[in-house]
Amino acid sequence: MKRDVLKVVLALVMVMSMASYAATVAYWDFEDGVAGQSFTPAGQPNGSGGSADVVAGEMMYGWNEQYGPSWSDYTPNGSALSSRNNGQDGYTAGSPLNSWSPSVWTIETSVFMYETNGWKTIIGRDGSSQAEPESDFYLSSNGIDNKFRVNIDTVGGTRWILDGDVVARPNRWYGLAVTSDGQALTMYIDMGDGSGYTSVGSLDMSAQTIAENALGQNGSNWTFGRGWYNGSFVDHINGYLDDVRFSDVALGAEDLIGVQIPEPATMALLGFGALVMLRKRK
Repeated sequence: MKRDVLKVVLALVMVMSMASYAATVAYWDFEDGVAGQSFTPAGQPNGSGGSADVVAGEMMYGWNEQYGPSWSDYTPNGSALSSRNNGQDGYTAGSPLNSWSPSVWTIETSVFMYETNGWKTIIGRDGSSQAEPESDFYLSSNGIDNKFRVNIDTVGGTRWILDGDVVARPNRWYGLAVTSDGQALTMYIDMGDGSGYTSVGSLDMSAQTIAENALGQNGSNWTFGRGWYNGSFVDHINGYLDDVRFSDVALGAEDLIGVQIPEPATMALLGFGALVMLRKRK
């Protein structure tokens, strides 16, 4: 009987872990560095160092000590590591993610900013597939009323802009996620008050087809901690990022990192804990 219970527990842990990864395109948790160390430290070739995606091994690079992020031990839950972006940015280069153009997707992260007035781009994308001054993608706090904003261009040529019903405040962590099911753009925010993620805005995109609402892309880099506008690198943040994840499904609030489903390493520990408890009861 005890062995049967153990098998069920371990099977559930494995299913949860597989389900979490099945939809994941890229995921940086920043646990592969040393607090205080730059992504590309002094003496190393520019853009040679960074944090590896825990799923596919894709890199988020930092250019050098001056322009690239560093690892930090300041995190939402007070443990492990994050990315310190003091007016610096991480970026992808030559990555399969640069050609990512899904119709259905989720992009999420945790963010802390010391300053939220003006335009601050948390996750961006270099260049425009429509030859416009604006980038194909911005997840930011806007420079109008400092609300969190997602601004995307699509393969169908329509640009969609959604402002969530939350004003970004300085000196606090937020869980921030945006999803698209091809017909609606939805923003979720975790205020860090224990209530988890809630929807703070949705935008109807049904004027275009699901295929037309695929993310526009021109093969350029994704950026983390800054944006792109009219050929220039702009709107850098001063703060921290953690748990940057891209998924090829429109996740619900309950599926976002740090809410109800632990990170894979935590799930493994839960499985181990269940094993220990069963053995103690023998």
